[in-house]
Amino acid sequence: GFPTSDMPYSVKGWGSWNFGINWMASQRISNGFNWDFGLGFQWYNFKFENRNIQAVQGNEGIAFLERNDVDGMKSKISASYLTAMTLFKLDFGKMDGEGKRGLQVAAGPYVGYRLGGRSKFVYEDLGGSGRRKDTENTGLYLQNLRYGIRGEVGVGRVKFYTTYDLNELFQEGKGPSVTPIAFGVIF
Repeated sequence: GFPTSDMPYSVKGWGSWNFGINWMASQRISNGFNWDFGLGFQWYNFKFENRNIQAVQGNEGIAFLERNDVDGMKSKISASYLTAMTLFKLDFGKMDGEGKRGLQVAAGPYVGYRLGGRSKFVYEDLGGSGRRKDTENTGLYLQNLRYGIRGEVGVGRVKFYTTYDLNELFQEGKGPSVTPIAFGVIF
């Protein structure tokens, strides 16, 4: 399900981000039809709407604690992945003096292996004794393997993408039932 703002693990849409570095290769199948494949690294940052929520690893799964004893400044879960992907691309562009121009549409599957994961909670004591940070580098019961569908639409060198994981972010029974979706711009 999609987390709503009343859930402790609801994330900020514009405060959360995804960054990736990908190496892509393209094989021409026929005129205007290519098969792209690549390998890359992705970093996900899920920032909570409620800055007083701290994600901690419990014995049975992840727990979302509301901290009323401090003034929360930032709370998030982050994860990094090594990802392989393949895209089938229709290219309606024509070559001109500055390169390829025109519409490109691509879609295909991806699979990623988790390299790391942690939670971070930045807060200030109510007494004003200064800023502090708690981190847990434990992965917080995140799935080790993620897989899903990626789509791209582009004109020239600028492309817009979206990814949708087909599996859940957390291990079964260890956290809430959420599936990540990301979108952005490729340069």
